[in-house]
Amino acid sequence: MTVTDDIMPNTSNASVATTSSNENNTPVSIVSAKEGTGTPQVMDIGESGFSQLVRPQNLGERLVGITTENAPDLAMFRNQVVSTLREWYVLASDSIVSLLEGRSLQDPAKDLWLLGKHYELVDQADDQGWGAAGYSPEVLSDFSRLIWCTYRSQYPPITPSAFTSDAGWGCMLRAGQTLLAQALQLHHFGRDWSFNWDGALGEDVRRRELYTDVVKQFFDDYSNSSTFSIHRMASLGKQFEGKDIGEWFGPYGTATIIRELARQADHELSVYTTTDGVVYLADICEHDFKPTLILVASMLGIDRVNPVYYPFIQASLTLPQSAGVAGGRPSSALYFAGFQGDELLYLDPHFTRPAVARSSDDRYTQSDLASYSCNVPRRIALNRLDPCMVFGYYCGTLESLIDLRSRIELLADDGMRTIMSFDNGHAPTTALSVPSSPQSQGGNTLLTKLPPSCSDSEESGGLKSGSGEIVLEGECSEEEWVTDL
Repeated sequence: MTVTDDIMPNTSNASVATTSSNENNTPVSIVSAKEGTGTPQVMDIGESGFSQLVRPQNLGERLVGITTENAPDLAMFRNQVVSTLREWYVLASDSIVSLLEGRSLQDPAKDLWLLGKHYELVDQADDQGWGAAGYSPEVLSDFSRLIWCTYRSQYPPITPSAFTSDAGWGCMLRAGQTLLAQALQLHHFGRDWSFNWDGALGEDVRRRELYTDVVKQFFDDYSNSSTFSIHRMASLGKQFEGKDIGEWFGPYGTATIIRELARQADHELSVYTTTDGVVYLADICEHDFKPTLILVASMLGIDRVNPVYYPFIQASLTLPQSAGVAGGRPSSALYFAGFQGDELLYLDPHFTRPAVARSSDDRYTQSDLASYSCNVPRRIALNRLDPCMVFGYYCGTLESLIDLRSRIELLADDGMRTIMSFDNGHAPTTALSVPSSPQSQGGNTLLTKLPPSCSDSEESGGLKSGSGEIVLEGECSEEEWVTDL
């Protein structure tokens, strides 16, 4: 395998696709035939992901007619050029590292996990309709349903600043949005779902409306429906983390902001955060159980992830409760959704797209929301990760929470170094987020100092514990915890 084999899709046996659109320029599904087989393949052609970014011929054409009077076109063109160059650089650098480490010379792993779902890959020549990077249509379809939050531009200023784009400073906030978006999809749809965007059946209409409502929560403005917009997240940064708008957020600060926005909005999904690795169940179940996203902020090394945590990172993404991991490579945030062998599959927020304009009737087409989807999985080796991460787990029912605890404790019992443990009580009000000396609790190694890339300020040392600050409604009796947990 050459370097280009690793960074470009193998199309020798791939379907030959031709784009088709209607008079409104809306992407449509078409049928193509695989070369040499005549087998029809239904493909969804959209303006999303890498295909939207890498079009040198279109970029060149856009230079014609750009003047000072159409500055937005110039800004969009510049963003496309920067995004394209960055994609090429990332793919090339990752491939060179893969080649130097010998991974490109190895056969790819046959097992792939994506947010708790397992796929057994077969050789490309033995299957029909394989697409980008040699993945089957089932994998690509599942991956494309992940909501992808990226840099945006040309949105209303984030008051009181003049920022109309978060390019260069909002990548971790976008990675946090992406994690939260997957939790919301799990909340509304479960793990396996699909719908026909143009379908008239009741279930298709219901899911289309729910999907649109989820995406709208991440629109870039101060509208009531934009619960987790970059505007609200950046504005709360000053209040809770001492961050000015335009400053980079770390994983811990991002988890805090998400929790506070959910609390302030009295959101249907509760968010629980912990930085000491202990999940205090009495705080989650103060009253009747409410669907909860558990965010576990951890530092798994100093400069790089300690290899003892590799198995847990992978095991975490196999759990049915997994909503993914917000982390990244050093100084570059990413969202991790699965793994193949010793490489994680990720979504990269470092692509700048124009903000989606608000519709007058608040209705949106598939084309309008296509930039929130990516159809090209990318991979990064575990040994290239930054050690600061936020693990997300969605528990829609009490039974799901009990199951999560059982699975984590089973991993620890099998000798795996885990990052979290569970306690039936409330979080101590005097608990410190970072202890004065290294110690172990429930398999979780706590370190004494957080590097600047993890903590959002050197003075705070990351998130304050605050695990017990969320007061949820409903009640679980002491006997119930003793019996079930």
